[in-house]
Amino acid sequence: MDLQQLLTIPILSKAKVIAGHRGLDRLVQSINIMDAPDIVQFLKPGDMLLTNGYILKDRPDAHLAFITDMHTIGCAALAVKTQRFSLELSPQLLETANRLGFPIIELSEIDNTLGEIFQHSISAILQNKTHELHYALSIHKQFSTMVMQGKGIPSIVDTLSQLLSSPVLLLGSKKQITASSHYAQQMDNQSLAAPLLTFIDEHPSFHTTIWICLLTANKYRHAELHPIFTDRHEGYLIALYDSSTTSKLSTLALEQAVNVIGLELTKKQAVKERSRRYKNEYFSDLIQGFIRSEQEALHRGKKYGLQAKGSSVLIVAKKDEFLASIPKQNSTSSGEERFISERDANYELIKQEFAKLDLSFVMFTKNDQFGILVFLAESSWDEHTVVQQLERMASNLYSESQLSLSFGIGNSYTNVLDIGLSYKEAVKALQSGYQMRKTRFAHSYQTMDISRLLRMIPHDEMLQFHQETFKPFNDRDPNERSELMKTLSSFYENHCQIVDTAKELFVHRNTVIYRLEKCEKLTGRNIKDPMESLRFRLAFALESLLNVNPAPSDANHTS
Repeated sequence: MDLQQLLTIPILSKAKVIAGHRGLDRLVQSINIMDAPDIVQFLKPGDMLLTNGYILKDRPDAHLAFITDMHTIGCAALAVKTQRFSLELSPQLLETANRLGFPIIELSEIDNTLGEIFQHSISAILQNKTHELHYALSIHKQFSTMVMQGKGIPSIVDTLSQLLSSPVLLLGSKKQITASSHYAQQMDNQSLAAPLLTFIDEHPSFHTTIWICLLTANKYRHAELHPIFTDRHEGYLIALYDSSTTSKLSTLALEQAVNVIGLELTKKQAVKERSRRYKNEYFSDLIQGFIRSEQEALHRGKKYGLQAKGSSVLIVAKKDEFLASIPKQNSTSSGEERFISERDANYELIKQEFAKLDLSFVMFTKNDQFGILVFLAESSWDEHTVVQQLERMASNLYSESQLSLSFGIGNSYTNVLDIGLSYKEAVKALQSGYQMRKTRFAHSYQTMDISRLLRMIPHDEMLQFHQETFKPFNDRDPNERSELMKTLSSFYENHCQIVDTAKELFVHRNTVIYRLEKCEKLTGRNIKDPMESLRFRLAFALESLLNVNPAPSDANHTS
């Protein structure tokens, strides 16, 4: 209990605070009644020392050090009967106590002995702790009963808000508002959360309860933030107050709410993981051909949306591991746990992004890959649009979550047992992009045909073809050569359109025309001739396979 509350018990009714009034909110955890000269070394944080002043009577020069040491330790207060041994407390001592906010209490007007004061004070502290314990247990029971009745976390948040008579917000691990009390909704919970989110962004690593004052808030400037942890960080439970003065019971209610919410989140996560494991096992069996009956496949897959009629296509996503310095996950249990935890987090990110697309899908994991089974509508499958959407998704995931991801797309199928074939095609498309040293790309199985054909040509012959095609450019200045190659590559990528090429290169169309004419003059070839165009396109396509220095516009090409 705090000191101010302790001073209200009957035996301390005549106690007088003579200094350090600012510290009356200090927490009193225990009472000490020792008069030894070296008492300081036996004191603990939260102790209130009862003394008759004998230890200080003959040591006036040690008074300041004694008070300062008690304050440094974190003691609650010094309660002294100064008249017992005619102890005089100097003005300098009282001034120091006021400056430190360390309470000094005069007990001389109390007729009871220090032993009786000690006994009554300890009894009050124990009674207060017992009351707090009963309160915590009753609150925990109330919240647990709500969960068992299926009322859910939002009801806990609303009930907690009523107990505190203050708005309460629950933030998820991504700092999104997952639940808010009725008070918060009436006041626009987004405006309430804005300064809190700013603080969390600036201080992302706190793991214990903290109090903050939001100077930018118009109302409810004081907030108590409780981080929620299960086996990972789940978010924050936040109570907002219009005053910095709150009771210990409010904090206890928040703590019990955090405990119950943490248990509920753990239970939900366990159920989700078990359901996801069954789903992963089903699709793994289906892909590997362990399920041979279409009837069995449809019966087990009905809950995942699989139907006898209609077409589907499988997309495989994989985290790019293009940095050689990234260590592989080891086989230890802790390494496996980290891998699974990271994979699950990435699973949720990908699922959230896919949910933004106008596609009906079901998602699963297989080893380090993510499978996305897309159910096709009656309308035709616009693969080009989907590729563009996936590329934008890969870009967004990298910029917002630092997740570098690539996609492989298999061919569509109608028989559910053909999902394994679509999976293999998607994996091959994915491997094709990696062989070309690309990242954050989206490849369909059809788009890999030309690269597979080119890889069948001996390396020496590919190199000779590339060198002969671009040999006329070798004698030019390096900057001019780069400029011409870049223009020629962009010209073919933009379907031989002068205006589109100029826009991509940020130059005037006449500059493009001048450079292309120079290319024709150097090579002696008509660059618009279909066969000559094919020759140059093949030479540019070989660069990623030969690992030569590509044209600048081709270096970052990922489509």
